[in-house]
Amino acid sequence: MQVSRIAPLLLGAAALLVGLAPQTGAARAKAHRTKARPAQAAKRRAHPVLPQETLGGGTVDSPAVGPAPSFGIGGPGMVLVKNWHFGTGGTVKNYADMSANFFYHDQFGTIGNGTNYGAVTVAPDAADALAHQPVEGVSSPPVRQWTADSLKTFLVPLNGATTVDPNRHNAGNGSFMAKWNLPRGGSLLGQDIVWETRVRYVPPPYFWFALWTAGNKWKWDGHAQGAEHDLVESFGYDNGGGNTNYDGRFWHVNTVATPSKDAYAYGDWGKTMAERGIKNYDASQYHIWTWHYKKDNTFAMYVDGVPVQSGSDYFWTYGNKAADEPIDLVFLFDGGWGHTQVGSVNHPLPASAFAGKFYEWNYSRVYLSRVPPGGGTASR
Repeated sequence: MQVSRIAPLLLGAAALLVGLAPQTGAARAKAHRTKARPAQAAKRRAHPVLPQETLGGGTVDSPAVGPAPSFGIGGPGMVLVKNWHFGTGGTVKNYADMSANFFYHDQFGTIGNGTNYGAVTVAPDAADALAHQPVEGVSSPPVRQWTADSLKTFLVPLNGATTVDPNRHNAGNGSFMAKWNLPRGGSLLGQDIVWETRVRYVPPPYFWFALWTAGNKWKWDGHAQGAEHDLVESFGYDNGGGNTNYDGRFWHVNTVATPSKDAYAYGDWGKTMAERGIKNYDASQYHIWTWHYKKDNTFAMYVDGVPVQSGSDYFWTYGNKAADEPIDLVFLFDGGWGHTQVGSVNHPLPASAFAGKFYEWNYSRVYLSRVPPGGGTASR
């Protein structure tokens, strides 16, 4: 309380003497509480209590609790419908959560992209394994490990191999695919999609890493048949003459269609990355990858908010044409090794080279735009 400036001098002096008098215990406690309140309020402002994150039901009517898209991608109208935050402090805390939300194979029921990948996906237990699939602790060393705020996946030799070879498929990995998917994409879905994933990797030579979306039908007959968007794909090539990508500093971002719908050709990965503003990329640090596919069939892809690919007229159909058969849309997370159809990564490697190497997944989130009145769709 302030003393009035017009109060008599004696009254002001008396007030000062009262202020200097020893306080009682009650007065001291009251003063302490009064002083503590601003400090506590400041602490709350600096460290606000955030709502508990949830997984989400997969639709705008059963959303997840969690952050909005990073960098404002998609605009303010996006609704978080799936929030896979890996780690013991997240929404996917352990194998029970993992197996409830993810498959340990692709959409065609294979554990190595057919026979293309050099390493095959390992299941956590027999209940979640396909026939003849390696199982952790039985026919494979562990390939997944939770931290407080992430899931680490590893590459391991199988069957006691001391040398791993893509053609022998004697390496295992911790890749996974979301069980939840969308029945359509683009104009056939009628909603914009934002898919955002934060990940890093410390890989060995000939690794194979990809975040990608595809459908339940796909083939290559000289032309792409079936929708596919590679939000990012990188592999540890050796092109000879010291031209290697063992540390994953180069990558490409593409859709699959004939003719191409992409604005930027990644024939030379490093050159196109630099043209898009990415001149230095450290794969061992976390980066945020975002895919934005709109109901008008346009698309854009970003790393750390920087646009690295875009295009239009991409139809999510078996054949990529508007009149072709609609297909569903799945989300795949590949932290693998080797490829039997890509010569630059089709090389044997001492199994000891896997030591200390990993992929680390912090989170992956899917957002959908709200459906206009009279519109609607369902997600599975």
